[in-house]
Amino acid sequence: MNESNPIIDSRQLAKESRKKEYPVKVYCVVWNYSDSNSNALIKSIKDHTHESGAMFITRIYDSFKYSDDRYQIQRLPAFHIYINGGYNRTFYPNTRPLQHIDESIGICIKKEENKIKRKEKWSRMYRRFVELMRRLVHRETRMEQYERENKIKTISEWN
Repeated sequence: MNESNPIIDSRQLAKESRKKEYPVKVYCVVWNYSDSNSNALIKSIKDHTHESGAMFITRIYDSFKYSDDRYQIQRLPAFHIYINGGYNRTFYPNTRPLQHIDESIGICIKKEENKIKRKEKWSRMYRRFVELMRRLVHRETRMEQYERENKIKTISEWN
């Protein structure tokens, strides 16, 4: 009889179904919160952002508090994209918004791939260095010295 732990199975299922989350935040900047609730285009952008694994935040325009609002926004509603807390770009609902989000997530994926490649490279270099150091500081054992000096023949070498 095949018995399995249902708790472990449910955890594994939840882990597999969990989406990859990226350090991308999309800020929807509006004049009033009611503007974001009534606009279907903003809702579709929000849904796409959540499906992509990024975070979507709505906030009110404040040029005194946010310098990006002051220097980047030309009209409302506007969207700021931040990657790892750093400003990336500003876009508007009529300027291919879904592609902007996908491009920003692509930047994150590329950074992660480069990070993995660098880590593998340094790991290989470290292993080579350790192997070199082992060869440099290796002292022959008594048995290795005897084998080297007397050239002991193995059974296959007898004939």
